[in-house]
Amino acid sequence: MADKMSVREGVRNSAVIKNPVLFEAIGIAPVVAMAISVKTAIMLSVIASVELVIIESFACLLLKKVKQSFRVLIYAVLGVLINMPLFMFFNRFAPNETANVSIFIPVIAVNSLIALHCERIAVKNDFRTTLVDAISAGIGYVFIIMLLGILREVIGSGTFYSFDLKFPVKFSGLLLPFGGFLLLGFLAAFFKNAIKKKYPDEKPEAAFNLSEISEMHFDEIKTAVEEDFNPFVDFFAAKDEGGETAEAEAVPEKKKSIFKKSDKKEKPEKEKKSKKAETVEAEPLVDVQPVKDEKPAPERSGVYESEFDDILAELEAAKAKPEEPAEEAIEEIAEEPADETEGGDEQ
Repeated sequence: MADKMSVREGVRNSAVIKNPVLFEAIGIAPVVAMAISVKTAIMLSVIASVELVIIESFACLLLKKVKQSFRVLIYAVLGVLINMPLFMFFNRFAPNETANVSIFIPVIAVNSLIALHCERIAVKNDFRTTLVDAISAGIGYVFIIMLLGILREVIGSGTFYSFDLKFPVKFSGLLLPFGGFLLLGFLAAFFKNAIKKKYPDEKPEAAFNLSEISEMHFDEIKTAVEEDFNPFVDFFAAKDEGGETAEAEAVPEKKKSIFKKSDKKEKPEKEKKSKKAETVEAEPLVDVQPVKDEKPAPERSGVYESEFDDILAELEAAKAKPEEPAEEAIEEIAEEPADETEGGDEQ
């Protein structure tokens, strides 16, 4: 964006071609959650536009030399401070609508729309350019909020500013968050087609590219990682400049004393070890002879021997003998009684 820019160019770029909600896709959560009627859309539009103009102007005037991480915290604190009185104002004049969306009002205080435009425009340009961007981005944001709130109330509730339109059919699903996303998708497609016809050279989808923000803070992140979170930066820097002398100076005196004590403790241990080694070498070696009376231990075989092995061997040998023929056995049995009778007669 140029340093000097007219309000017309600012509105065309920030509100139409780079619409915050439709094409940059930022600040969608409050829109989907709160823009369910005309009254809630008005409430959201006032709070968001006031916060955007005040915080972006404050960042341009006072926060250019502050680190990016601290700037984001300041944006959130300022958003809360601006949000509180506005919430009390709407709670007094529209208590019902404020109660319905009160849980989502704190989300506006940390709206990503504010942080993005502050980092992209406010901290890099003069106050005039910043103010034009804040007004034009606020116009584009409010336009989508009001359009979405009217459509959701008319189609979803069948009313307009709480006045009953007596529609026969009501699509109450559009009052839910998924209904808001659905309508935003159709609105983005419709306005993208219209912008392509009127401005053929423009590319609204390119507004979603946030590479410029990442490139802007790449150097800050690099220095934070290398310096802010590295406790040895000073030590190694001193070593590179002065060599060993600088390294010795960088070491605290307490650490030096610790190192000295450790050196003193190690020396006696080494001396003790050397003395022990000398004593071991000085002792004469004694020949140890084996005792002759002792019997050598019986050698053990790897096979297990039991007391039943002999019995089993005899049984196997008996089975291996050839069996006597049956006729001889019968003759022997027949002869035995005859012998016995003969012996009895002799007696």
